Amino acid sequence: MLLRIFLFGSAIVGVLVAALVWAVITGQYEAAQPSPSPSAVSSGEAAASSSPASSVAESAAASASAEASPSAEASAGASGGGAMVNILNSNFGPDLTVAVGTTVMWMNADGYAHTATQGSDGVKAPDALFDLKLAAGASDTFTFTEAGTYQVTCTLHPNMNMTITVQ
Repeated sequence: MLLRIFLFGSAIVGVLVAALVWAVITGQYEAAQPSPSPSAVSSGEAAASSSPASSVAESAAASASAEASPSAEASAGASGGGAMVNILNSNFGPDLTVAVGTTVMWMNADGYAHTATQGSDGVKAPDALFDLKLAAGASDTFTFTEAGTYQVTCTLHPNMNMTITVQ
């Protein structure tokens, strides 16, 4: 009888561990990140990359560049061109300030899906202007045609949030 209880308990624990491993692999469960790293990058033009691997390398180089130049974030899209947000480690990076008419590109450098959705804390705004579905390695854009403050969230990962200010 005691052996049956032990075996049953072991089977339950095994199933729970397998479910947790599956959730981590598919991106449904993520460990808390220690602190956000700057991964939102701005440029005069939005540039698409040919592969997720090169995106990760470009993201790292761009993040280093953004850290070296604190004015890069504030001048994003100053000419109404484009700005890029590299999603990396389930993080949009710092908030952006862009000019009216700027096209923002979200590049998903993670190995699992995200969204870039107008809203906050994983909840889509009732009158959302954009709800971009971003598979692993994919990108999509939205052009901000009106001044204002726009909250951005990932509906799959409610801890992912950022603000885009359009002036």
